[in-house]
Amino acid sequence: MPKPVFLVMPEWQGSSSSRAMQISEGAALLREDLPQAARRDIDVPLEAGDALGTPVARLSSVLRARDAAREALEALDPSASTPLIVGGDCASSLPGLEAALRAHGSDAVAVLWFDAHPDIQHPSTSPSGAASGMTLRHALGDGAPDLAASPPLPPALLTLVGTRAIDDEEDAELERLGIRVLAPHDGALERGAAAAAPETGVPAPSPDPEALGARVAELLAASGARSVYVHVDLDVLDPAEFSAVHAPVPFGLSTAQLTHAIRAAVAALPLAGAAICEFAPADERAAAEDLPTVLRILAALTSGGAA
Repeated sequence: MPKPVFLVMPEWQGSSSSRAMQISEGAALLREDLPQAARRDIDVPLEAGDALGTPVARLSSVLRARDAAREALEALDPSASTPLIVGGDCASSLPGLEAALRAHGSDAVAVLWFDAHPDIQHPSTSPSGAASGMTLRHALGDGAPDLAASPPLPPALLTLVGTRAIDDEEDAELERLGIRVLAPHDGALERGAAAAAPETGVPAPSPDPEALGARVAELLAASGARSVYVHVDLDVLDPAEFSAVHAPVPFGLSTAQLTHAIRAAVAALPLAGAAICEFAPADERAAAEDLPTVLRILAALTSGGAA
């Protein structure tokens, strides 16, 4: 059975935060808790980088980090290793997702995107120019040509979970593509062409951790996919439970909901790859409080089979 390999990628240049470099500090903390034999370090530029005449801020450094991750991923045998990228901003998830689509087939990998934000901004309309906010747009093959994924992710295989901070342009794109969004609490509707219509009687996700896990497993079983890629931006969690992020958004998932859903996913389908992003503790107290939660999420990701 393939073994997890942890790629520590302290990329911060894709973040829009003025405190973005706290992400690299969070990566250093995570690195120390990972098994040395299964750990690989991704060489990320120290400098902020340049937009290269595009609307994407710090693009030169984002591309250098992306290329370094691609090189490390290409050195892994997908039949023997399952890559988990940790320690970066959301843009760090893109090379791992691309590698999963190439290794397992773009029509055979379901993607669960646990994130408070949909990350589907277009470079031409992004208010910040931050690559993190464009990650899914690029994964879908759109956006800046230098970052657009090949092969692209089919929208029908994508499900956003816990997403609740959506700007107008993103909302329109989600509707256009029919991308399903599972909200974190009762009373919220599933959106998108593939979502169950109200008259079917299929319930919306519940705060009950087991209910969300069961819904995720149901969707994966119906997807026709043969493996699953899991992206976790830690801002998907409710700020009352997890504070070590730059942009906390109220009314998020509980840790129990998130870990139950991930365990259900990797029990339903082999894991093709994953990323945990945006761990940015402001100080030692926040790091001590929140690092165990990140390790629980890693344990959930590695609790099932691997592709």
